[in-house]
Amino acid sequence: MQVPVKNLGESTEWYMGNLGFEVHWKRPDNKMTILALHSGPTIFLCETELHQGMMSVVIGFEAADIRKLLSDLQSKGVRIGEIRENRGVVKGEILAMDFDFFDPSGNKLVAHGTSEFVAE
Repeated sequence: MQVPVKNLGESTEWYMGNLGFEVHWKRPDNKMTILALHSGPTIFLCETELHQGMMSVVIGFEAADIRKLLSDLQSKGVRIGEIRENRGVVKGEILAMDFDFFDPSGNKLVAHGTSEFVAE
């Protein structure tokens, strides 16, 4: 996945600090960084002056503990958008939850989880 960002350094730190990514590779001109998780996707952050923020979701994540992720992001001051509970039936009677959140460049991200993980 490639994500357009306004400031590569700020965005790199944000994705590392808030979502647990690590730098896998960095281009010498400091205009692109590849970030990776121990397991899961690789993200290419690409600095561009043309970036204006995204109105639609650029990346979706499935969280093992959706409420913990939401709480962690809120405690770090991450901008949270709409939080949607009881999102329908998954695997029979299991209800889902999701919420939007935003990176420093205004890209909209979404996290999904099911009630297996959202139970209080």
